[in-house]
Amino acid sequence: MATVNDKLSEVLKIFISPDYNVASKTYLDLLLSHITTQIASCGGENNEPYKLLKNWVLKALELWNNGKKPNQAIIVFTVKLIGIIGKKVNDFDEWERERVFDKLLDIFNLRNDDIPASVKMAYTSMLLEIITHESGRKWVMNSGVWKDIVKFSQLNQTMYVTRESHKFICDLLIKETLNTKFCHEIISLICEPIINHTSEVQIHKALEDLYLDQTKVLCTTLDLITNIFENTVFLNSDNTIPDMIENLINLEDRVKALFEACISTRFLQYVHKLWILILFSKFKLGLKENCEIVDADCLEKLISTLLFIHTILLSKKYVIESTKTSKLALIYWKKLQALRPFKKPSPLKFEHQAIALMIIPMFIGFRKNCPHQEFKDMFVDKIFSLTTQSVQRMVYHTRDVILNSDIPIEPIVKHSIDMILDIVDILDRDIAVITFQSMCHLLKNYTPMDNPEEAFQFNNHESSDHHQRKPWKKSFLAGDPIIEHPTLLSTLLHGLAVMTDKFQFKWPDCVETICVLRLAKEILDHTGTLPPICVKALRLSKLAIENFMPPNLALLVASDSHLDSIESTLFKRLHDPNWEVRDSVLEVLNTMATISEAKYPSFQDLLLTNKFIPIINDIAMTDGETYVRASALIFIATTVRINKLWDQELSKLNLPQKIINLFNEESEAIVRRETVTLIKELYVHRKWPKTIIDTMCNVMTEAAIMDLHWEVKVYALEYWRYLIQSHFTDQGMLDGEFPSMTFSKEHRKIVTLNESEIKRRLNKALDEMAKQNCLGVLLATLEDESDFEVSKCAADIINNLKKFLLKYKLDEPMPEQNIAPKDSAIIDTSYVKLEPEPSEHKVNLSENETSNIIDDIVDTNDTNLLASIYQNTMKMNEDNINKKSESLKHVSNVKRQDFLNKILNTDIDKYIEERKRWLSNYTISFDSVLDDIITTHNQTEINNMDCY
Repeated sequence: MATVNDKLSEVLKIFISPDYNVASKTYLDLLLSHITTQIASCGGENNEPYKLLKNWVLKALELWNNGKKPNQAIIVFTVKLIGIIGKKVNDFDEWERERVFDKLLDIFNLRNDDIPASVKMAYTSMLLEIITHESGRKWVMNSGVWKDIVKFSQLNQTMYVTRESHKFICDLLIKETLNTKFCHEIISLICEPIINHTSEVQIHKALEDLYLDQTKVLCTTLDLITNIFENTVFLNSDNTIPDMIENLINLEDRVKALFEACISTRFLQYVHKLWILILFSKFKLGLKENCEIVDADCLEKLISTLLFIHTILLSKKYVIESTKTSKLALIYWKKLQALRPFKKPSPLKFEHQAIALMIIPMFIGFRKNCPHQEFKDMFVDKIFSLTTQSVQRMVYHTRDVILNSDIPIEPIVKHSIDMILDIVDILDRDIAVITFQSMCHLLKNYTPMDNPEEAFQFNNHESSDHHQRKPWKKSFLAGDPIIEHPTLLSTLLHGLAVMTDKFQFKWPDCVETICVLRLAKEILDHTGTLPPICVKALRLSKLAIENFMPPNLALLVASDSHLDSIESTLFKRLHDPNWEVRDSVLEVLNTMATISEAKYPSFQDLLLTNKFIPIINDIAMTDGETYVRASALIFIATTVRINKLWDQELSKLNLPQKIINLFNEESEAIVRRETVTLIKELYVHRKWPKTIIDTMCNVMTEAAIMDLHWEVKVYALEYWRYLIQSHFTDQGMLDGEFPSMTFSKEHRKIVTLNESEIKRRLNKALDEMAKQNCLGVLLATLEDESDFEVSKCAADIINNLKKFLLKYKLDEPMPEQNIAPKDSAIIDTSYVKLEPEPSEHKVNLSENETSNIIDDIVDTNDTNLLASIYQNTMKMNEDNINKKSESLKHVSNVKRQDFLNKILNTDIDKYIEERKRWLSNYTISFDSVLDDIITTHNQTEINNMDCY
């Protein structure tokens, strides 16, 4: 049998054969990935495949230097391979002496401008590998190949080449920071388009595309410099690259001139971020080593320049870009604080100033004389107390620009919310509360007003008597905003949900939390609300119920005006034609049921009064949408645990039989999965006669070993986990172990549990499990070849069971039976040796026979057999039915001793680890990739011969 080295050697010969065409480039990528892993794991020099690859590179270059060049895919493979090997400094030095890299450049003309994008990508990747060591960087500098990568970044041929070239230039500058002369050389070449550019004021908006085409190289250069700043300013405190660029070409003045001259937002994006990065680069100089307080002058210059940027943008009516300025400033402020913690000289936080400028577009939607105006006034006063006068003036300036211009307001407000969500991960809680409050007040303006004539733009201050009062401008949310502005409403509801989900606000955080549920309800009650809006409003309602808990709920007071009315809304939406709305209602009701179990029992009355339980039971059985049926089953599974709901409603529904029938008839895996979960909950939380439990066990046996979907099998195994625990509990186990003494129901006194009695009880429990197919199911699912997750779950259950049994030495022989002491634990559940049942199979089997039974179980577990579950949806032939019966018969034949022989003599963890390793390697292992390449090549050769 051919070894991996033999196969690799054959593949490498195929690559240099004349006219070889690659069947799939994916094979080459996988091969390179495995080669990288091999080199990293085996150290390279003493690795046989490694030697083969090195020799092949030399042979291939020599062959291609004197003959026909390979195709593009092999060129890419070779260049990348040379980079991977050249990453090791010893191999690089050896190859440099043999001029391998120079030959590579000449053979494939890598320094030409017209090479394909994939070859450029490979060339750049190779250089990225070799600059990890000093020898590689020295060759890159001396040969001048770094200039090629600068050209790639400025030509911007593809996104991937540009990104890789940016990474190369940044890495090279960072690694050679102390080599000032070389860094100046790189910076000078990079900045040539900026230095040579003559700033001309752009006048005609209609010529925006022409201006962009004329400044194409300038734009890519600015993009490259921005990338360099982003990767160096926040790298460490001592990096000098940004200062070099600024000092060498006076960058800030040039960027400022471009910023003021441009009239195109598409060009503006290239200079906007860069200018802010330059400001923070200079501000970093004010962070002194041993001082927590930042230099006041540096801070003042930063803030004043940022406000100047706001002013320029607002003069051009670029309100969205103005908001983006605050967003970028907040991001970079947080990055600097992560680099070195510092404090402002003044008590007002920088974050408050930035967020105030970001949320101002939302204020434009505020209407005059809304109900509970005092809460809005309190919020506005809060903003004024946290901001400086200069920021307050900018807030008013932004408001005036928006209101006095013809620019559309809704997109501006939407972008404002989107930008806040972009930075939600870096917001402090107090900043997040402010954004949440502003969104709540904006959402309030979507609710109907008693007097629509009062829907005017919000103004904070009344004018004094000696000034003429300015007329109020009608709010853009006047009229019926739910119908007229659904896009903004969707974004707003999503924003509130994201903020609530992340920060889990409670009513002490802000008073606005208390009204969110009512606002969501009013949107749901509106007849014109679109289904997607309903879904988002219901999600917000769910989060509000989970998190806010108004004071009266927290005190378990059984009345709340908002909750008292939400039930009718939920009832109506539960019958909505749109399935996503129905599904979302069920999620809200499930949340209420969950909370009612412990936190707020009054929700139970809400569910009972409105007859939600029988309605949802009907939905679970008859709804036409799969996801809705699954959500209904989740709700029922939650309510099964609650005694009051069970006693008054659920106990009347004959759930076990209905759910078992549903499982047998259901074709959708997601519904079967939740059905299995519900059966488990019924078993765990409710008492059933033996006949029903036997029926449940039969269904769970089929679900665990014969279902088509792995999740159904895993969820079914959870049923068996609880069944095991239940049997041991019946035998006297408490909190996972047998106590030294227990109470005997038969003798009505406390008795002692000795080692012999505990073993008898364990054997009794195992025998009962065997009768219910539990032990056979565990062994069958452990060796389930079709679903590894099922095997893992079974292994976990078996391992826990094995540890428990070994804890009480069940692997050791039973002590000789003596006359039981007077106080021995002889109770009604003690183990009694059973007479062997008449059967053609022996109870105690040899290890070979036990192994054969397990093999039979696995062998019969094929796709045709699995399909037998769906008797009402698929035609079954007699053979498949027989196979199903045979499989179930094998499972039921696994007895206690068979099971113990198997698990006590098997290293379960090792077995699972071997399965995992095989699954991860059998399709994309080094060996299989080589086989695929050889097989594909041979098949191609055969096809070519057939053509003649």
